[in-house]
Amino acid sequence: MYRFNPPPDWPEPPSDTWRPPLGWEPDPAWPDAPEDWGFWVGRSGRPASGPIGAFGAVDAGRVELAIVDPALVLMHS
Repeated sequence: MYRFNPPPDWPEPPSDTWRPPLGWEPDPAWPDAPEDWGFWVGRSGRPASGPIGAFGAVDAGRVELAIVDPALVLMHS
């Protein structure tokens, strides 16, 4: 279970279980996130990679790569 971790000065998500939908982008009026900000935390509250394909997830690029080359097999742990 991952929880979205908004950067300082961004609005809080509408609920603890809210996840940005695929393709979501932050409002351009919001300030930039600090460099290397962890947008996702795990159940324990520690930084996490986040769900594949979600905004700010470390593994988000794998989905794009798989679309380019469907022969690739995605594995996520």
